[in-house]
Amino acid sequence: MARIGDTRTKILEVAEADFAAEGYAGAHLQKIAEQVGVRKTALYYYFESKAALYTSVLDTILEAFEQSIAKVLDPDEAPDRQLELLAVRLNDLMAEHPTYARILFRLFVDPQPPEAARIFQPVERMVERVLLFYRRGVDAGVFRKISARHFFQSAFGMFLFHYAAPAFSARVVGVPDIFTSDNVSWRRDEVVALLRDGIRKRPGDDR
Repeated sequence: MARIGDTRTKILEVAEADFAAEGYAGAHLQKIAEQVGVRKTALYYYFESKAALYTSVLDTILEAFEQSIAKVLDPDEAPDRQLELLAVRLNDLMAEHPTYARILFRLFVDPQPPEAARIFQPVERMVERVLLFYRRGVDAGVFRKISARHFFQSAFGMFLFHYAAPAFSARVVGVPDIFTSDNVSWRRDEVVALLRDGIRKRPGDDR
């Protein structure tokens, strides 16, 4: 007999894949229950509603992002070094969890249940932390002075869209699968170079 913790974990794993593929509106508890191997009514033992299951999936994803950002920005290191480490961690996180980018993309563009409103608090907290990091880099004379919010939008978009639209990205890049280790490494190197060369201040740069 499956343990309660194991069943709950399995429900979250299956739901994560279903929400990534179908979005909140398109996902169905009956389908999730069938894939887990339980009755639909059994899902309500673990989650009181579809919205509760959805927000639990989002909690897991956002916690992983918060931990990745904190692991880079908590230590007292040079801003340019932190920028590279942050790019590496975010790239690898989305590559290791292919559903994350698709769910986040849907979170920002699809209609959301009212229960998901609280999810935007940790999102805003993470965004603000990255903005403050960038502004500190500008103040330290390490980063070029550009709009901090446009910096975040452009930088995060490089990670999110690439992994949220893998078929399109594979065609553009010219590879059969963007999730192979070689192609993940390639993407990581390219993004690090783009960020480093795009915002790092150079001698004589008065921006």
